[in-house]
Amino acid sequence: MSIIAEYRLSAGRLVLGPTFEAVPDIELELERSFATDPERPVLFAWARGPLDAFETAAKEDATVADLQILDTVGEKRLYRISAGEATEVVLYPRWVEIGAERLEASYADGWWHSRTRFPDRNALADYRTFLGEHDVEFRLKRLYDAGEASGNQLGLTAEQRETLVLACEMGYFDIPRGTTTSGLAEELDISNQAVSERLRRGYRRLVEQLL
Repeated sequence: MSIIAEYRLSAGRLVLGPTFEAVPDIELELERSFATDPERPVLFAWARGPLDAFETAAKEDATVADLQILDTVGEKRLYRISAGEATEVVLYPRWVEIGAERLEASYADGWWHSRTRFPDRNALADYRTFLGEHDVEFRLKRLYDAGEASGNQLGLTAEQRETLVLACEMGYFDIPRGTTTSGLAEELDISNQAVSERLRRGYRRLVEQLL
């Protein structure tokens, strides 16, 4: 079964590395990417932060062959970014080779944050080896089966999720509270004790998965 990994990568040796070093407060959210030349991928990314400084730095960055502004929405700009020949490590060919699929990617605070689907754990191990050989730091945040992701990434049971969502909707977590466990029990047609158990187990699962 395929797996999904959430992780972060050090940005220094990847495309835009010098730009990020020059403009550390910039944030990017990747919309999509493609590559007619696997060694020179093209990124479409929304950026927020010191945009003018970002553009100036990118134009002087040898890892960027071309930077175009495609759209502006509020304080964000959409850019088309072509990787340059000076990019030390290009990830795209490796993804193709091992059959990986990037699902989400963003940049903030010196790191690329990514969620990627891998065919199996061996493919992920191969990817980590590749990164290590090229001095790109990899830090795994979460790892789960793709089947779990399609259902419930946080590992909650259907009952726990239902109870937590209802509690939020009815104001159980508000100050002051909009309802009590008794009110939730009545709405769910279960005992007060069952509500308390679902909430406690749900809290524990969320802490285990997210903290």
